[in-house]
Amino acid sequence: MEADQRRRAIKHYLDQAEEAVVARTLASAFNVSRQVIVGDIALLRASGVGIISTPKGYIMRSLTEEGECESVVCQHLPEETKEELYAIVDLGGEVVDVTVEHPIYGQIRGDLRISNRLEADDFIEKINQNKSALLSNLTDGLHTHTIKAKNKDRLQKIKENLKSKGFLYE
Repeated sequence: MEADQRRRAIKHYLDQAEEAVVARTLASAFNVSRQVIVGDIALLRASGVGIISTPKGYIMRSLTEEGECESVVCQHLPEETKEELYAIVDLGGEVVDVTVEHPIYGQIRGDLRISNRLEADDFIEKINQNKSALLSNLTDGLHTHTIKAKNKDRLQKIKENLKSKGFLYE
């Protein structure tokens, strides 16, 4: 299969997927290495295809457009991250991303797409397994999340929950 044909097939595969697809799955489906898939995804994005990279794999941006979104500024210790994520997902919210303002690099953003406790646990496990630091470690715990929920009332309940736990930065 030619590279352009494979990229069109990858786009179609992701268009049809109902959940995130990891690079390893795509590599197997197209009989190429994971690194070839990573390059193909980069080229597809550069051409304007709305592919989002999450801890769960690749998704098309169109899968993420339902519901209401709002940004909240939080601050907490790294060991409180799981509790913060639970405070959002337990009320039906999705943690879309995390953003920090770095003094040298400016805004740094990571897509998360965490919508339940299992995904929150998986995220924390990946951080620990890879001996990685949270982006918020760069800013003394200060960070912004885009939160998605089914409506504005639900978003308000999530913000109240975060505030009651001392996570909202005010």
